[in-house]
Amino acid sequence: MFARIEAFETTSEGLDEILGALQRSVGIVRTLPGNMGGYVLVNRESGQLLNVTFWQTDEEREAAESEFAASPNQGTVTQYAIAMQEALSS
Repeated sequence: MFARIEAFETTSEGLDEILGALQRSVGIVRTLPGNMGGYVLVNRESGQLLNVTFWQTDEEREAAESEFAASPNQGTVTQYAIAMQEALSS
């Protein structure tokens, strides 16, 4: 499993703009082969946002890059292989 993390740094108003764009793209990304979901993490005090998506294979993550590139907002992207996964208990 692989993770794609896109980091943004902006103002509070800029966070809302980025969140709006991400909401529009979520529907497309969720339908792509290999997508296993994701999270959007926000720190309004620092103006930071992380868009984290999970992929079954690195090839499927790479194939999704054209969809991410179509977004009007571009952050700094880093890719990771998932070394450990643990389910949260309720």
